[in-house]
Amino acid sequence: MNEKKFKWKYIFIVFALSAIIIISSIMNLKTTFANLTERKPVPDNSDPGQRILVVVPHPDDESLGMAGVIERAVELKRPIKVVIVTDGESYRSAAIALTGHKNPTSRDFYKLGLTRHGESIAAMSVLGLPKSDVIFLGFADGSTRFLWSDFWDNGKPRISGGTNVASSPYKDVYKPGIAYTGQNLENELQNIMKSYKPTDIYYPMADDIHPDHWAVSNFTRYAITALNLNVREHMFLVHHPQWPVPWLLVPNEALLPPTDMKDSNTVWQSFALTKSEESKKELAIKQYKTQIKVMEPFLLAFVRKNELFGTKPVITIPTIDYKPNLYSQNIPYPLLNISTGGVLDQEIYRSADLIKLASFYYDNHLYLGIKTLSPISKNVRYNIEMRLFYKNNIKRIDLGLVNDKLYQYKKANNSLLNSIASKPIINKNILWVKLNIPQKQDLRYIFIGSDSIYKGKLIDKIPWNMYKLSKQA
Repeated sequence: MNEKKFKWKYIFIVFALSAIIIISSIMNLKTTFANLTERKPVPDNSDPGQRILVVVPHPDDESLGMAGVIERAVELKRPIKVVIVTDGESYRSAAIALTGHKNPTSRDFYKLGLTRHGESIAAMSVLGLPKSDVIFLGFADGSTRFLWSDFWDNGKPRISGGTNVASSPYKDVYKPGIAYTGQNLENELQNIMKSYKPTDIYYPMADDIHPDHWAVSNFTRYAITALNLNVREHMFLVHHPQWPVPWLLVPNEALLPPTDMKDSNTVWQSFALTKSEESKKELAIKQYKTQIKVMEPFLLAFVRKNELFGTKPVITIPTIDYKPNLYSQNIPYPLLNISTGGVLDQEIYRSADLIKLASFYYDNHLYLGIKTLSPISKNVRYNIEMRLFYKNNIKRIDLGLVNDKLYQYKKANNSLLNSIASKPIINKNILWVKLNIPQKQDLRYIFIGSDSIYKGKLIDKIPWNMYKLSKQA
């Protein structure tokens, strides 16, 4: 009998591993195998901080990313606040599982938001954090990317795709009825930071492929930079292709950086958990019943013997004396390398696969270069967005290459216009743009990101990073 049970258990394990490998091969077997085999140690950090602020996009992200940090802070009696930007109400699969309706209504999505709101409170209670230390902002799930790029000004709110409203319908939030704009979200984050005065801020990584995660990352780093805060930053990752491996509960394994992010301008650090903290983390995650119903293996994959965080050093854009050859296929002054998509094997998608960002400052102009996997396509729209942090204000520049023509857009009241200095240079799979940057002497930092759009769909992105101009050599 025991031998029979062992046989079936062995068959199940083989079947499960085979399924993982098949799914992984469809996505990117090389990356999956690398994540399984390349086990490189990460420096340890056991100090959660003295006065901690956590900023996350959805209910459950705070437990997935830093349940151990939260519990450790509570145990050490360190002040900690958890800010949850949205109530996660637009997740269709979870709304169907919760309500049983195949076509969820706006009321169903609202019900999901209330439920997830309560799940976070329950999860934080497991970790010892009272409800009074959890701050819900009530912004729309799935909308933060659009607030960051297109719906910034307060006179132009965005209507939520789930609840179908342009302002927060929830009562138990930081500011009930707040309109869905980027400026409102940014103002709330800055107000919380100014009043709370954290020493350590935990927030998502801009490399995360989920739009709410990288957008909340941008809003948080924007606030830190605008306020000129001297804080320790701890960025966490949740959504990344073929990671973590495997999507199973393996509490004795370490959570290690994705292998394809070795050139991502990330300095990694590990926060080791005790066995008790691991168990509490698993219990906290299981409070999110609406999510457990639809993706339990993925959620429990974050219950490991450590939590993983990264920092993003400011990247220096060189100031040079001699202009390089912009028609070379060896793109000069590359600053950021991005992993290729793996599954983007169709030509149009390879043209939208962004793999390098380059930049230099020459003769009072900023040059920005983007390299793609295949030649630049007229069918793809390439966007470059910038936030310029001056000593006394913040400006923005938004560019788009459409059908080989470069456009500059006014997307907010603080948009700069007429920054394009010349026609774009397109050389096979490399695009260069030349820009006039006003008031260079007062410029502190340049926050830059880029993406590619095909038929209205976001295909790829270069994660937002903070840059600064070097002094003349």
